[in-house]
Amino acid sequence: LIQPQILHRRKSEVAKDLPAPVEHAECKRLRMSGYQQRLYEGALSTLREQRDTNPSAQLQALLAIRQICSDPHGFAEAETRRLPIDRLVNESPKMGWMVELLKALAADAVGDHKVIIFCEFRELQLLLQRVIAAFFGFAPSIVNGNTSADPRATENRQALIDAFQRKPGFNAIVLSPLAVGFGVNIQAANHVIHFTRTWNPAKEDQATARAHRIGQTRTVTVYYPGVVSEMFPSFDVRLDALLAGKRALAADMLNGCSDLKAADFADFG
Repeated sequence: LIQPQILHRRKSEVAKDLPAPVEHAECKRLRMSGYQQRLYEGALSTLREQRDTNPSAQLQALLAIRQICSDPHGFAEAETRRLPIDRLVNESPKMGWMVELLKALAADAVGDHKVIIFCEFRELQLLLQRVIAAFFGFAPSIVNGNTSADPRATENRQALIDAFQRKPGFNAIVLSPLAVGFGVNIQAANHVIHFTRTWNPAKEDQATARAHRIGQTRTVTVYYPGVVSEMFPSFDVRLDALLAGKRALAADMLNGCSDLKAADFADFG
C-alpha cells in the first residue's frame, strides 16, 4: 500500500561497478588495558553509590564509560597533550591497535593506502594527530567544526581534503563525522576508521560514504574498534549491538516484505 510513497535508491542498484565495502570485525574485540579497566570499574562504582541520591548519576556514568572506552587518558588526565607517547599507545587499546594497522598500511609500498579516521572529541582528535606524527613523521590534517568552509580561507575544509587526496603514497586525515556530511567526496581513501562511534548508525554510514561512493575504484575497508572486558559487557559492546539493531530495523523497513500466507499463522491455529 505504501510502495508508491517509498523511493529509495541503493548504491548497489545505481553503481553496479562500485566495490562493496568490507568490515573488519576482529577490531571490535580489543582487550581493555588494566589502566582502562580500573577507570571503568571506578565509574560503575560511583554510579552505584550515587544512583539513589544524584538524579544525573546515570547520565554522568554513561558519559564517563563512553569516554573511557574511547580514550581513558581524556577522562582521567588533566594534560593529555603532555603525556608520553608510549602511555597513549600502551594504555589505550584502540590507539595501540590503530598504530599497528597504520604501520602495516604504510609498509605496503604499492598499496597507496589512505585512511580516514573519524572522531567526535576534539581533544582526542589532537591526540590522534600527535600519535600519528610521532610514528609516521607527519601531522595529519584535522577537519572539524572549527575548520573554515570558506574557499577564501588559507586552510579551508576542501583544501585540506584535496591535499590529503593528492599526496602520493600512504596518508591519513582526522575528520569529525558531524562536520563532514553531504557534498564531501574523498574517493582516494580506501580505509575508514570510526575511532569513536555516534549514536545514530545513519550518521556513521553517511561518514563512511565520504569514501565509499560513486567514483571509488578500490574496496573500502571499514573499522569499528571497540574494547571488551571479561568482567562485564563494555559500553562498546552494548553500543555496537544497539547500532546493529537500528541498522537491521532500517533495512527491514526499506526492504518491505512479501504477502502474508496461511502458513505464517501456523503456530496460532
